[in-house]
Amino acid sequence: MNWAQLLTRPVSGFLSGRKQEVRRRHTRKPQIGATICCANLRMTVQAGLSRELWVWLVGQGWREILPNENRYRFRALPSNIVTQLFDAQPDRWERLLAAAIKQAVQDANPTTVPPRAAEAVALRD
Repeated sequence: MNWAQLLTRPVSGFLSGRKQEVRRRHTRKPQIGATICCANLRMTVQAGLSRELWVWLVGQGWREILPNENRYRFRALPSNIVTQLFDAQPDRWERLLAAAIKQAVQDANPTTVPPRAAEAVALRD
């Protein structure tokens, strides 16, 4: 693109590529077995992922992992809660996703109590 095209092209012309990308992400639902991610979290698509749930997840920032990305660098959400999420009504999606994220974070960072502190608590009781 040269300077003349850059200065004469309407601003909306520059934004249309972004709009088409967002529209494309909303229209293409991943297949069963695909891995989707958001931030450092991932989940595997199971049967039951509805179109409405996919649109909601995309709005939350979820996307399909590209083939050249290492899916193991993402923390996995518990599959039992993901199954509940896929089967749930829209009013429960947010709570179930939050519960899955909370459990994934807790599983990755277990709280350990030093042995002497545990003994002290046991003696106090």
